[in-house]
Amino acid sequence: MSAQSYQRNYDVIVIGGGVLGAFHAYHSMRRGFKTLLIERDRSPRQASVRNFGLIIPSAMPAGIWRDRAFASREIYSELSETLRIPLRHSGTQYLAHTEEEARFLQHMSQTQNDDHCPAEFLNSKQTINLNSCLNPEFCKGSLYFPRDLQLDPRAFFRAFINWIANTSDCDYLPNTTVVSVEQDNDQVQIKTADGNLFQARHTFVCSGADLQTLFPEIYTKSNLHYCKLQMLKLSNPENRKLGTSIASPIALTRYPAFLHAQRSQNISLPLPDQKIQDHGIQIWMTQNTNHEFILGDSHSYSDEPPTEFLPAEIETQIINYARNMFVHLDFQVIDRWCGIYTEEKSAGLFQHSRGDHIHLITGIGGKGMTTGPGLAKENIGQLSL
Repeated sequence: MSAQSYQRNYDVIVIGGGVLGAFHAYHSMRRGFKTLLIERDRSPRQASVRNFGLIIPSAMPAGIWRDRAFASREIYSELSETLRIPLRHSGTQYLAHTEEEARFLQHMSQTQNDDHCPAEFLNSKQTINLNSCLNPEFCKGSLYFPRDLQLDPRAFFRAFINWIANTSDCDYLPNTTVVSVEQDNDQVQIKTADGNLFQARHTFVCSGADLQTLFPEIYTKSNLHYCKLQMLKLSNPENRKLGTSIASPIALTRYPAFLHAQRSQNISLPLPDQKIQDHGIQIWMTQNTNHEFILGDSHSYSDEPPTEFLPAEIETQIINYARNMFVHLDFQVIDRWCGIYTEEKSAGLFQHSRGDHIHLITGIGGKGMTTGPGLAKENIGQLSL
């Protein structure tokens, strides 16, 4: 579709086609609003497609973020049928390496009363029976969340964006950079780099890069910083299968659900080695639809845009830790990449309205896949046109 064939007036225009932008556009269209989604690339290329594809309410503390995760899980389930993209329903195991961690997880399972996010403590033998790739000498038990999901983020967004562009009632304008967003009375005027003008009742700016270029004065005053993660793909010549997605014990000292549980139990689990902390390493092992293993990741924070160079030291630390967790796996690296996203340093989300019709939303950090669709539904649900 040429730029000349697009409408000029919309109810809602969304800028940024990643997880936040695509789902704001999706829910806007679902509510019957005339919607345009603008993406600077052909399709999303950054962190939204460079992650594990985990939908894990288990990592979210009880309250608004877990509720958003539950909503997101339902949205992915509906879309997986529409898009014919498989969802992996095998759940998540959070491992314990010490007896203290095992006791903590066992107590947590006894106080986990959420029917939407049930949890089961598995002893060492049960943990290995569920996932034979795990090292029996490493695992003292695990907390198993059977309702966590996983998908292939690259395949999902490829299908999702294609569906939005060709099947849905939402217009999609790729390879387009927005250069100005200005409110004019009760309308928003949008100009693109190729000189096209659009108008909308409401505009959502849903990427950190677009926020920085369109509203630099707001970005400068925000509490945002960058996070770069590092990930690997491993060969699987023996075609071994993971029974679940696997999270290392480091997760117990990083993720809000476990930090809240420690406070409620009045304990503080020991932190991992300092080098692991310095690089923000949290070990996950998942498997894609080709049965290749996806291993990661690290978290390097900076106020300036990070480079895409991949330090060998971080990769070595990730692999060395994973070798202790797993047995009989081939740790030959066949691909490596990084993902870069923005994160709000304290609140975990940046939401700011400029006037009544321009809405800036970014900085959701690493929980975008798990909670972004639910957040978008919540925001669009508050619109009245």
